[in-house]
Amino acid sequence: MLTTFCLGFLLGFAAGLIGVGGGEFRIPVLLYILKFPVVAAITVNLLVGLLTVIASFLRRFQLGLLSGHCLTIAMVMSPASIIGAYIGAALTERIPEKPLKKILAVFLITVGLKIGLESFTGGTGVSYLTLGFIEESALAALVGLAIGVVSGLLGVAGGEYRIPILMYIFSLDIVLAGTTSLFVSIPTMASGLLKHQTMGHMNRNTTMIAIVMGLGSILGALLGASYVEAVEESLLKMLLGIILIIATVRMFTNREK
Repeated sequence: MLTTFCLGFLLGFAAGLIGVGGGEFRIPVLLYILKFPVVAAITVNLLVGLLTVIASFLRRFQLGLLSGHCLTIAMVMSPASIIGAYIGAALTERIPEKPLKKILAVFLITVGLKIGLESFTGGTGVSYLTLGFIEESALAALVGLAIGVVSGLLGVAGGEYRIPILMYIFSLDIVLAGTTSLFVSIPTMASGLLKHQTMGHMNRNTTMIAIVMGLGSILGALLGASYVEAVEESLLKMLLGIILIIATVRMFTNREK
């Protein structure tokens, strides 16, 4: 249990600093160290991730890292994400994971390299698109639905995919994009978790593991979110790029489904 708590703390710190749920790192631990079945690992990951993103968001909100524009995007994206996560969770055992992995792999590697290399090239990450309110709202809903399905299907918060979109299409800097992503992640993960729970994908043992890891993640997330303004944006971008690429490697090396 101590190991589980410590792992939760370390992953929570990274999640709080970047603005992600850390699910891509927990899945290998749950599958290959704790030996959970895939569906149980996905459900536990959603629960721990939910606790993590709540803690991270509350800390960032306390620090004033949420603008009116961010809130507008989040309020449109969230309902669609809830629907998507519910659908994704319901389809967990029905949709082949291999095609989805390939699509996400291309996206993750491309965006991960782009963001990571900006630390050295001086890129701004600002969108060149000019979107009106209707276009922006429609796009936010579409993005929310798509990433919601991924969240419910794979048991992740989706920040690794949502943050780059918020940066490059909605013109948010990496800190505001992370905070907005956390806001949307909360109802998204709650929706997916509820569906998995009603499908009987958790028992007493997995719940205890999730609680212990979740407590560690909460502490780590609070600490990580507290340092977000003290870390240079270029470093945050490099870290996010590394996370995206590692997430891709995790998806390719995870052969179980």
